[in-house]
Amino acid sequence: MGNRGLFLILGLMLFPAGWGSDKAQAYCGPDAAPYRAGLCSMGWAFYTAMGGTVLTFLCAVFSAQAEIATSSDKVHEEIEEGKSLICLL
Repeated sequence: MGNRGLFLILGLMLFPAGWGSDKAQAYCGPDAAPYRAGLCSMGWAFYTAMGGTVLTFLCAVFSAQAEIATSSDKVHEEIEEGKSLICLL
């Protein structure tokens, strides 16, 4: 799951590279260049994507902790006996 977060970071880093295109310069003015927004600003979608990336890494940490907590032989024996499994951090 952590590698998916890396791809999200890559997308967030490459997004501003398109600001140097002709269409972006038409909207944002002649000062727009890769990684320079010109007259435009970052919208809420970019910040939401950043938050989603942080949450992706947080989920990766939690899933790794859950795997560690449930990988012991004692836990597997209790699951085979039919007991319910509840993970607490």
